[in-house]
Amino acid sequence: MTLPIARSILGACAVLLATTLGTPARAEGEEGFDLTVDKGQVTVTARENWHINLEYPWKLIIGDVKVDRSKFTLTEKTATVTDAPKGTGKIKGAVCSKDVCKMLEKDITVR
Repeated sequence: MTLPIARSILGACAVLLATTLGTPARAEGEEGFDLTVDKGQVTVTARENWHINLEYPWKLIIGDVKVDRSKFTLTEKTATVTDAPKGTGKIKGAVCSKDVCKMLEKDITVR
């Protein structure tokens, strides 16, 4: 293999690797929501064409503490808990798009 061809292949591999490493692990819209945890506030935000399932029994479980749906602020696009207990646990809820609903259960750490 000649040096210019080897450089071209190496350059293409470097671009491919950089593109792959810079891409989020899940594809856009795959889960239908984004999750943020910031200073005791946990927020699930429905992506475009998705909405929060307002009827689902949302829960946040941190250790032995269970935060039920009544403590969530639910809107068409967000499900938020403020003053969440500190620690590691799970958030459970659901988002919907047209005729499809997806339950979510994500591990989180509140600091």
